[in-house]
Amino acid sequence: MAIDMLSDRAMKTMPETTGGILSPKGDVKAAASSSAASQTARADAVEFTAEAKTLSRATQKARAADGMDHEKIDALRQALADGSYSVNYQSVANKLVDTEDAISSIFA
Repeated sequence: MAIDMLSDRAMKTMPETTGGILSPKGDVKAAASSSAASQTARADAVEFTAEAKTLSRATQKARAADGMDHEKIDALRQALADGSYSVNYQSVANKLVDTEDAISSIFA
């Protein structure tokens, strides 16, 4: 959700400044203290928790992945190639019936 800064009521009540800094009292201080403000901004730091770092790495891996289990695909290809893959026909039939029931319940 984006916030439109121009139409935000809080922004409309803030005084317009041209190079000044708004003090906590609402006064606009001169731009001479802007170098002090930039030094303060440089001193600020953010530290992420170990959980946040782990989540970030997991998110990056998920975005880089193509969503396919290549090891499983290779094992199935090998089983098909050497003739050792067997189909469980009862399981396939049961899943087809379950899918048909789910579809018919949507349109019933």
